[in-house]
This record gives sequence, C-alpha cells and structure tokens, in this order.
Amino acid sequence: METFRMRLRFLSNPRISGIILPATLFQQLQLRQRQKIKVLLGKKEVVATVLQDKRNPDANVMKVTTLLQSELGIPHPGLIQLKLEGSALRIGPSIGIVTTGIRRDPKQPIGSRTSFFYNLLQAQEGKGVFYYIFSPTDVDWESNTVKAWFLRRNKSGGYFWKKHVTAMPDVVYDRIPSRSAEKHEAVQEFKYRLASYPNLPMFNQGFFNKWGVHQLLYPNPEVNEHIPETYTSPSLTTVRNLLRKYPIVYLKPKNGSLGYGIVKVVRQAGGGFTASYHTGSGNVKKQFSKLSSLYQHVFRSRRVSAYLAQQGIPLMTFHGRPFDFRVHLHKNQQNEWVVSCTAAKVAGSGSVTTHVRTGGTVIPGDDLLQHLFGRQKALMTQRISDASIRLATAIELAKGIDLGELGLDMGIDTQGHVWMFEANSKPGRSIFKHARLRQADQESRKLLVDYSCYLANF
Repeated sequence: METFRMRLRFLSNPRISGIILPATLFQQLQLRQRQKIKVLLGKKEVVATVLQDKRNPDANVMKVTTLLQSELGIPHPGLIQLKLEGSALRIGPSIGIVTTGIRRDPKQPIGSRTSFFYNLLQAQEGKGVFYYIFSPTDVDWESNTVKAWFLRRNKSGGYFWKKHVTAMPDVVYDRIPSRSAEKHEAVQEFKYRLASYPNLPMFNQGFFNKWGVHQLLYPNPEVNEHIPETYTSPSLTTVRNLLRKYPIVYLKPKNGSLGYGIVKVVRQAGGGFTASYHTGSGNVKKQFSKLSSLYQHVFRSRRVSAYLAQQGIPLMTFHGRPFDFRVHLHKNQQNEWVVSCTAAKVAGSGSVTTHVRTGGTVIPGDDLLQHLFGRQKALMTQRISDASIRLATAIELAKGIDLGELGLDMGIDTQGHVWMFEANSKPGRSIFKHARLRQADQESRKLLVDYSCYLANF
C-alpha cells in the first residue's frame, strides 16, 4: 500500500481517540465516516475513530486528538508518513537508536557523545520520521513504551533535546558503544527480549571479531581474493612460515580497534627481523637477530590467543608513505549497498598503521586516486567500489543479520590488487571531519534513515 507524507497536527480533545484525514485521502483509502480502526505507532496499537476533513479536502494535513496522542505516545507534530496496512493505519516510521551512557542532562543527554548523536538525528530533516535515542534501561516492556530523547527545533530554528515517553520503535539501530558495554546485563537482557518481538528488526547488532570475519570470507570464492592469509593464536612456527612466504607479517589483536596493539614484523634482507609498534610515548622499532627473541618480546605482555598473524601487503605509497582506504558503505531504501564515502588514510612517519591517532592523515579518496592514477582514476575507483560492495554483501549473508552500514579498511598493493584488512560494524566517523567530506557525511547519515524506513516497511 502507498505511503503518504502528511503534516501531523494535534487537536485538543481529551475525550475521543480520533484521527481526522483530508477528504480526498479518506476516500482514496476507502474509509467510512466514524469507522473504528486500529492506529499503530511503532509497537503500540490503539483503536480510534476516523473522520474526514471536508473543509480542507486536498490538504496533506492529518489531525490527531490529544487523547490518541497520549495513548500512542506520539512525541511531536510535524512531517510524518501514513499508510494503510491491512485493516490498520500506521503512523511513523518510529526509529530508535539504542546506546548506553544516557543521562538526565537536557544539554548533554549522552555525555561526551552527545554531538555524535546530535549529528545523526539531524538527518531526520525532511524525512518524515520519529527518530530518537534510548538506552536498554529506558524500556517499559509491559506498556510497550520507551523513555527517549528527541532532537527538536525551536521557533528560532535552533535545536534542543526533549525527552518523551513514546512507543517501542518499528526498527532499532544498535549503537552500543563498546564490547564491554555490550556485555552488561541490561544490554544482554534488552537484546534477548527484543528478539521475541514480532517484526521488530535491529540492525548492526554487536561487534565484529577479525578472526570471525576472516573465517566467513576466506572460504568464499566470490571474495577471498581480497582477504590476506591469516592465522589465529599464532605459534612461533606459524609466524616463521608466514615470513618465509612474505617479507612482512602483521600481528593484530582479534578485537582491537584504532590500531592499538598492532605489531609489524619485517624480515630483513641481510638477516634478522624488526618489530615496529606504537606506544603511548610514540612509535617504536626494535631489531632482533632471532625470530624467537622477537616473538618472546612481543608476547611477553600479550596473550597469543588474543592475536592473529596476517600476511603483510606491500601497499602503494603516497609521497613515500603507505596508505589505505576507509570505505564507508550503507544500505539505501531499496536495500542495496552503496558506497557513501572513500577516504584515503596516509601513514604518519614511522607509523605501523595509517590511523590518525598515530600521525596518519586523511585525504579524500578521489584526490589521492587522481594524483596516482590520472586517467585511470575512474577504473581504480570502480575496482574499490565493486570489491567493497561484494565484500559487504558476503559479510551480511554469512553473518545472517541485518546490516545498514559497514566501514571497510581496504588497500591497494603495488600490483594494483585490492585487499580488505578489516570490517567494522560500528564504524567511526572521524574521516568525515575533513572539510571535503562534509557532504558525504550528510549523505551517510541520511542513508541510515532511508534504510531504517526500508526495514520498517515504510
């Protein structure tokens, strides 16, 4: 059934649960005057009386009585969507972002992460959705409601945070901030109970494990050409065998992020080995005559079982420094993967990784590809995009969960081959701070709303 974009207004009437539709739409939906009909917002349902507005037959304005507003938990007036689904009218969609660390402070309701969610919620402009933030402990499972923070506009055009009790959403976007927060009892209980709700999808659940992603993709002939050879809990023999095949091997934490704990091991042409890594005081490079000594040094304070050993890829360089790409992908409202942004990350001097925190620099991917490939830029851009979309498709299929966004760390070797080093289900947004990537940032945030509308069946 067609979805209609409407201007929602509240009509002061505390005695009748009523909804008033313009006469043209009323007739198009083949409704009857004073018909009793189920009205849904998210997972909340109320039987209301439907009336037609004959004074403004062609207007796109729908009115809801204040009693129905209260019963459904409709948070605010404004642009929304309406559809007749079966024998019920659905208002929405209602999109909830679940996270932790929510406070009562109306100026900083999510603490230091308030600006992050402020930017996410701004993408609702013109979309006709109810978009909000809540925590697992804000849910009232008995009443099907949630205490949520909404980003509202005031009369002067500025934004402010407002808390409302509203219906459980049509769809949930998982932004639990960390693996440790993921393990909290309240989060685990929330996800367990949410799974029992019929037709309430949650996308981007949980965090990826590097080894888990490798196990999913390496056996897949559609994408394994892009996956470096990798081993879990690497023994000294495993590392030695890899170094016989490749001059560089990376030792990486399975659950690491931001480049923490990564060690670059290089086999020297004249004999011996080097181990390079980053500490709080800067980049470190140590020389070893024996691999066994290097191995003992690396794992003196690290658990082997928490690490991977991975084939080192000879990356292309920009001004003598290796670079890779963060490819940000999203699902659109047609449930198709699209690349919203490609940013190049150039390694800092002496750094093991390209992360900004270790001296790396972000450059728009188009700029770097143009500089290196000139007329072949479009071809290389397409190669990266095609590989990224195939990888995202394979990950989602293998994981068996709904994914609306992914951040892939990709690289191009000196032969022009495309590789994937890591997939992130909760990709950071630091690349979008670059002035030339602000438009991509806006598009990325809007795509999250679009995919949520798809999952909500609006």
